[in-house]
Parts: sequence; structure tokens; C-alpha cells
Amino acid sequence: MARAEKVSVSLGVEDLNWARRRAKLEIKSLSAVVTEALRRQRQAEARNRLLAELGTDDITDAERSQVRREWRTAPKVRAQRPRAAKRKKKS
Repeated sequence: MARAEKVSVSLGVEDLNWARRRAKLEIKSLSAVVTEALRRQRQAEARNRLLAELGTDDITDAERSQVRREWRTAPKVRAQRPRAAKRKKKS
């Protein structure tokens, strides 16, 4: 788990109420909900940078949904871990 640092933030009442409801529904802490929201925002920004680099400003909701369907149905590829060298038996 990444190192965490305790901070104090001010949230609007509506945002705080939404985050508390979400935390309760998902059986998570309020911190976990905020962390997830920040992670998703960072992913969206990275996606937008990639799209700009590829020469397009944005994709449609239909295109986004299609990509997500393809990701979900793609076969899982597990990274191969290097095998440990076999030990020689002592005679």
C-alpha cells in the first residue's frame, strides 16, 4: 500500500454528503472514497493527455463504452516471474 499522509480538506456540503453515502454503500472509509475519486480524476487527465497526443480531443460516450467492453473481455495476461535457479543436490 502507498504511504499515506493525514491532511485536512474542506468539502462542500453536497460533496461531503455524497462521499459519505458512497462510503457507506461500498463499506469503505471516507478516505478511501476520496482517494478513489482522485485516482479516477488522475486517470481521466492522463487519458485526455494521451488523446491530445494522438491527435484527437475527446472520444464519444459510445466509443468509451466500446473500449471498456473490449478491456473487460480481453484475456488476462499474467506477467511471468523469473524462475529461481534450481539448487544442486549435495552428494
